[in-house]
Amino acid sequence: MYSLSNFKILVEKQKEIDNIHQNCDHLMQTTVTPKMNAEVNNLLDAINKKLTEQGFSITETSTGLIAKYGESAVINVDKHSKNLEECFFINLNNYAEDQVAIVLDITDSMMSKISNNLDGYSDIIDQMTDTLKQAKSLEKACTSPKFIYKTQNNIIFQSADEVVDYYFQ
Repeated sequence: MYSLSNFKILVEKQKEIDNIHQNCDHLMQTTVTPKMNAEVNNLLDAINKKLTEQGFSITETSTGLIAKYGESAVINVDKHSKNLEECFFINLNNYAEDQVAIVLDITDSMMSKISNNLDGYSDIIDQMTDTLKQAKSLEKACTSPKFIYKTQNNIIFQSADEVVDYYFQ
């Protein structure tokens, strides 16, 4: 059995999801990307400052920086972009390498059930509820972007200074 009321709900919710995604695309261009770029620059500036204070000579590259100390010590910080995150590979003279990413902090939005009618659309409605929840969470994050720093081992930092202290104490 399939109810027309649930079908109508699906169509309405899909339209809502599409509108949210359009808004998110606009917000990513106008709000998230500029703030992400500022956050990237802030991290690179903090690393540059810390390593310069420690006696390293810094060469800025198009994707990060190379810090040299003496003849043989090299720290390479190299940026690679992904969707909604900027990844930095930190290579310490080939002895150690780690990765830290600046990611948009997306907190799950709470939502009530879309429909209580159980029919052939129930599974699809549950999936759409999850999709709508994710879209609303993304929209909320894009509206007022906040970034966190996350290592490949899932260590979370709240600021560039925390990252610099962790890697270059």
